[in-house]
Amino acid sequence: MEVNELLIPTILGGICLAISIYGLAIAKDRKYALGGVFLYSLIPISHRLGLFLEDPQDYFSFVTIIIFVCQAIISIPLGGFLSPNKDSVQKTWSLKVQSTILVINASFAFIILTDPVVPTIIGGYHAIYSLMMLMAILKTLSGKMDLK
Repeated sequence: MEVNELLIPTILGGICLAISIYGLAIAKDRKYALGGVFLYSLIPISHRLGLFLEDPQDYFSFVTIIIFVCQAIISIPLGGFLSPNKDSVQKTWSLKVQSTILVINASFAFIILTDPVVPTIIGGYHAIYSLMMLMAILKTLSGKMDLK
C-alpha cells in the first residue's frame, strides 16, 4: 500500500474528524458529531471495497467493510443516542452505541498504529474518535451529556 494511495482518504478523514470535533466541542450538536463519524465510516468502506473487489480472498478488507458498515449504520445522524435524554432505556442504548464505536475505533487505532506501512495519522484519527466516545460515555454516565 503506497502512501500516495492514502492521501485523499487521509485528508477526508481529517475533515470528518473536524466535523465531529466541531459538533462535540463547539456547536454541541449531535448531528455534526454523528455526521462526522458517519462520513468517516464511509472512507474505509470505499477504500477497502476496491481492494476486496481486486482480491476476493482479502478477508481483512471484507471484515473491515462489514465493521465500518455497522459503524455507519449506528452513527447515522438521525435519532438521538448522544442526546441529553435521562430516560434509562435511552441512556442504556446510548452507552451501547458509544461503546461499540469506541471498540471499533480503538481496535483500528491499535492495528494501524502498529502497522509500519499505514500512515500514523490515520491511526491517530481512530484514536481521537475513541477518546471522543470515551468522553461521551463519561458524560452519559454522569448525566451531563450536553448535545442538542
